[in-house]
Amino acid sequence: MNKDEALNKFTFMMEYRNLSSNTVNMYQYYLSQMFDFHQLEDVSILDVSMAQKYVVHMKQTYAPSTLNLIISAIRYFFDVVLETPLSRRQFPNILYDPVEITVFTEEQIHLLLDTKDVRLRVFLLLGLDAGLRVGEVARLKVSDIDSKNMLLYIRDSKRGKSRKVPLSNALLNALRKYWIVYRPDKNGYLFPSVNPGSKNPYINQNYINELFRKHIKQFSFYVPPMRFHNLRDTYATLMLKNGCNIFSLKKLLGHSSFSATSRYIKYDISDLAQAPVLSSLMEIE
Repeated sequence: MNKDEALNKFTFMMEYRNLSSNTVNMYQYYLSQMFDFHQLEDVSILDVSMAQKYVVHMKQTYAPSTLNLIISAIRYFFDVVLETPLSRRQFPNILYDPVEITVFTEEQIHLLLDTKDVRLRVFLLLGLDAGLRVGEVARLKVSDIDSKNMLLYIRDSKRGKSRKVPLSNALLNALRKYWIVYRPDKNGYLFPSVNPGSKNPYINQNYINELFRKHIKQFSFYVPPMRFHNLRDTYATLMLKNGCNIFSLKKLLGHSSFSATSRYIKYDISDLAQAPVLSSLMEIE
């Protein structure tokens, strides 16, 4: 089976399961990358050791959470296309502490935003100032910008959830500068695909990730595997730190449960400096 036949069958099975278009696109991308990494023409020779070598290679670029998405894509491919299911023992997920997140400092934020690339600046502000996921950025439509009510509409995002987030003056100004240069279709996506042959009319989120990674690597504070999602982490942590309650933040982030939002509470320890200690309370010297 050649790689085109394999990807077609893989795509059909994902669409049959009614997976989101975002998941389909990501899984297709990661599988194509694996085929290219091993320079495969006949994908039927794939085995678990080859899949493991690819994941080890991708560890140089991607965070553990993304690596686990890649592992899920590969595991599903082996199951429905090669019909040789991989057990979690053979091909386990990457272990990591999900509480460990990166939050940019005020100085780092200013350095990141100091760019003449008007499109990149909009990408950065959508993450930092609106808390959007990279996939949400990619799929924004022009009609999702409500400048009259100063709102952004995020439609059919993770698990089909939609929400509204405030549109700041800084982001609106950046969007207007972007509009002057790029002139997207008023009835279409804000960021059209950069690949004329793409099946999707909107920009690929991996393109945004790579653009961000290229941008941040020029700064001395860059540490692998910093990624676009760290902009959202920064947004969430600073919102809590500056008085936003967890109920409002949950809505702004589009989380399904408080457990996802609570990790930002665990990360913000600024209030611990004012916390009393036992020896002071009991006047112990």
